[in-house]
Amino acid sequence: MKHILFIARFSCLLITPLWFNSCKKSHTPLNITLYDKPLSVIQQNIQGKWKLIYGKGGIATVTQYYHDNFWEFNDERIKIVGSGSVVADTTINWDYNIGTYTNGDSTFLLNFYDKVNVPWVYVVERIYNDTLILHDNSSDAFFYHFIKSN
Repeated sequence: MKHILFIARFSCLLITPLWFNSCKKSHTPLNITLYDKPLSVIQQNIQGKWKLIYGKGGIATVTQYYHDNFWEFNDERIKIVGSGSVVADTTINWDYNIGTYTNGDSTFLLNFYDKVNVPWVYVVERIYNDTLILHDNSSDAFFYHFIKSN
């Protein structure tokens, strides 16, 4: 009987680590403040294609939802496609200046012109729970929330 208990315990000791190793690793969300980081860190973290989900802010604190709106960051370029139409496909001009809602810190502002030559200026705020947050560089800013897309 003692021999059977010994074999059972020994088997459990061998099987348990294998069982835990076969479990799928859980995803830890990325949480990083970006406005206070060097440009290379900002660029590295925003690389790729992002889907714009909603914007919230303004003087009346309005929430606006977006559908089929994608922003793609590649090195020094940005491409925005909204409802199948290219809104912008241009070079980003990174301007180091005082940003709004950055605790008075200077930051790298994301500047570019869209297809009809309208200037867009954003602060790359943070990635919180894998959600990229940009906001207008203005006192009446909208905060835009993006999720990673394929």
